[in-house]
Amino acid sequence: MEPIRIILRAAYPASLESAALRDLVRASVAETAEHQGLSTPDTEIHPDRIEILVAAPGPVALALATEVRRATGLWHRRKYGTPLWLGE
Repeated sequence: MEPIRIILRAAYPASLESAALRDLVRASVAETAEHQGLSTPDTEIHPDRIEILVAAPGPVALALATEVRRATGLWHRRKYGTPLWLGE
């Protein structure tokens, strides 16, 4: 199966510069993948986006990204009062 690359864009250009926030997002990707029975996907985190490379069918990859976005976005909004992801 060809890996699928999913990109989540941050709400602000430097939203993901914090090492602690990057670690939290990376842990969320790993935990969500494990929960869905997937191996941990390759995750690249840039200051303005994350790129998740997952070997799974399209709907499963989309579900993974959706849950990561939902969980981390909710946490960020509750902690800081601002959106983490573009379009929230």
